[in-house]
Amino acid sequence: MDDIQAKLNLLIGALDGQDAGAIIAATEELATAVILFRGAAIPAGSEGHAQTLITATLAQLEAAAIRVNILKDWTRQRIDMNHAIRGTQHRGLALNY
Repeated sequence: MDDIQAKLNLLIGALDGQDAGAIIAATEELATAVILFRGAAIPAGSEGHAQTLITATLAQLEAAAIRVNILKDWTRQRIDMNHAIRGTQHRGLALNY
């Protein structure tokens, strides 16, 4: 779980830096850490620590989701502004996740 938290912190830093390459790399590292965590057993007696880490990680995931939504909105605004400058219309709605 500590590894997931570290990878999530890297992703949030990449999102804050708006570095597409770093975002992709951090996302892949986080996905790998989550896959490895799924297969790991929680040692007896450390359930409380695991619960604390899970709670902290969920808060970080929410923070990352907010950053993704902000970047999506900024990107949509830039696309719309470029269309306005060119005098063109966009071809449809942006994908929403």
